[in-house]
Amino acid sequence: MKSDLFTLEERYFTKLNLLFWQSLHPVLPREIAYADDVDFVAFQDIDIEEVGKVLEKYNLQVNVDKTEFTNLSRGETNWQTTKKVGTLIGDQEDIERRKQLSSAALVKLKNVWLKGDKITKNTKLKLFKALVKSVLTYNCGTWAPTQSQEERLNAFHRKQLKKVLNIKYPVKITNSSLYNKCNERPLSIIILESRWRLFGHILRRDSQIPANQAMSGYFVTEGSKFKGRPLTTLPVVLNRDFSRIINSSLQLKSSHDLEHLRSIAQQRDEWTKLTARIREAAEASQSEH
Repeated sequence: MKSDLFTLEERYFTKLNLLFWQSLHPVLPREIAYADDVDFVAFQDIDIEEVGKVLEKYNLQVNVDKTEFTNLSRGETNWQTTKKVGTLIGDQEDIERRKQLSSAALVKLKNVWLKGDKITKNTKLKLFKALVKSVLTYNCGTWAPTQSQEERLNAFHRKQLKKVLNIKYPVKITNSSLYNKCNERPLSIIILESRWRLFGHILRRDSQIPANQAMSGYFVTEGSKFKGRPLTTLPVVLNRDFSRIINSSLQLKSSHDLEHLRSIAQQRDEWTKLTARIREAAEASQSEH
């Protein structure tokens, strides 16, 4: 919506419904009035059923044909291939899908724009970043990749860069030279930055939002533990990022650690410095290998 129309709509909306919003359902975000696709998270089915009734009071209608219900449990794996707002819930499944989509985007781009020498290298790289790389890294801040997955992503990214520059066998080029030539960085570093940017944003949000409740629940020690091999979850990956920093006491293994990071996140400058330290440590670790 254009800014001027949004302003008019906002004033009209506020004038007619201010008391209604505040008195009836003060916890319902007003941004939902302008939303197209929305995900609602609840612990009980009855809570989801109440959503439609509440939205009707705001003259908002749920498209029943497009509505999907997904139940998540550790014992099942079908939910991993469920798509929400363009992203598969399972990390491994979503990463593979992103590779496929970006490969298809690169083929289309190469057939139209990347052939011949009429377009400069810089223009080709700008087109690649806008139309291919953005597809590959969509929502990558939510991924919890293993180290082997990160290495495969880096290799996949370099392969695409070589296609853009038309570097073919038997021509050889080192990884560092390729990154310098394209003014790029390893994809794992880009994912790391996105991961910590999203993490800081969530920590600054209200503690009652589902994302913060899920993180707090993750570190609850009460009850029986799940059986089987430990999963590579997002908190595990975030803690792994800390392990690269030399002589650092920071970690993410308990609710106390989470609250400490939450206090740091409230100060954006300090969080930016922390993210920079983590990124530099990750870059140094990659340069050693």
